[in-house]
Amino acid sequence: MSALILALAVAVQAGSQPAAPAAQARPEIAAELQRGVAAYNAQDIAYYKTSLAPDAVYIADDGAVFAGQERIVGLFTRIFARTPKPRLEVTDIVTGGRGDVAWARFKWTLSGIEKARPGVATALFVKGPAGWQVASIQNTAAGHAM
Repeated sequence: MSALILALAVAVQAGSQPAAPAAQARPEIAAELQRGVAAYNAQDIAYYKTSLAPDAVYIADDGAVFAGQERIVGLFTRIFARTPKPRLEVTDIVTGGRGDVAWARFKWTLSGIEKARPGVATALFVKGPAGWQVASIQNTAAGHAM
């Protein structure tokens, strides 16, 4: 009985310690995400024409849904045409997946525009003959009311 109590005490103590940042389960997905951020900041629309799956879905932080590569590229084309130019930064990237399906979860900050804001997102990736493509991105503004 005392061994069980000791084991529980150790488990509770270990659980109260702050966790060290985890190594990326899928470093290639973290790299894909960083390429997407660089393309966004460079306003490289050609990148999105190849990196989005044909049936990709993009859910903006206001809940607007854009289904299909063509609609998403159209959205980014409009965003990139605006002045001032938006700047995207991501932090706290966590990745995972199995085989030809992977995911990334991250915090983002959009700056350089009138409605600068932070948020969180999840992106799903699928690997095809040409490499990894984004199948879905869902954004949520930080502090979003439940």
